[in-house]
Amino acid sequence: MHPRASAPTMTETAQPAQDTPAAGTPPAYRFEDMRLKAGDRVQIQLPVNVTGERYIVRLIGYLDRQCVLVTAPAGLDRQRPLREGDEVVVRVFPGRGAFGFSSFVDKIIRAPFEYLHLSFPKSVQGLMVRKSPRVKTELAAKARTAAGEADVKVLNLSATGMLVRSTAALGEKGAEITVKLPLDVFDVKTAIDLRCRIRTLSTASDAHAGETHLCGVEFTGLQPDQMLILQSVVHHELARNPYAVV
Repeated sequence: MHPRASAPTMTETAQPAQDTPAAGTPPAYRFEDMRLKAGDRVQIQLPVNVTGERYIVRLIGYLDRQCVLVTAPAGLDRQRPLREGDEVVVRVFPGRGAFGFSSFVDKIIRAPFEYLHLSFPKSVQGLMVRKSPRVKTELAAKARTAAGEADVKVLNLSATGMLVRSTAALGEKGAEITVKLPLDVFDVKTAIDLRCRIRTLSTASDAHAGETHLCGVEFTGLQPDQMLILQSVVHHELARNPYAVV
């Protein structure tokens, strides 16, 4: 028999189970808030003593407050097998949400196919995600403005806009600029020219760079291929690190 200690894990469309979570702690949700159904893809992170890697598996079903059944991760190293009693972290990304919970492997079934009985989670945590998810980034880019070209840093990114930082003002609210944004899409490097309209302006003090300008921009005239690239980058980052959401 193994301990049932809950490890910290990690969205939306439902009411939190508690109204006032501790500062810095994602709010808690009910299991049913995830609206899972048989066949849904979920991400399972295995313990470090196995691989520590994340795998995509399928939900077979669940029995409320009893167990959760998922297919076994494919291609595990038999030299470091997953064992009954191991703790795993399960993450779910239903639409605009991202949920996570800690669980234990109660039973490994080998036949008629390999699947896992996981303990029913004691709590589910989530992060609120916008209609268009926005993730934290640290991307160096070039902006073309009415005054010329400027180096900028992209601090967060979504499929509809981004926040950029610069040492010089990029323009007034409503002004149009173009940002050349280098991206790494599934290990393929590309760069896209994004036409933008300035929506918000503010300044911030930086210990090294002094006063800097923060500029929230909305993309205009996006082409279908540009939209696809941006969505791929954002959702890949969200799947890799749900806590990167802004």
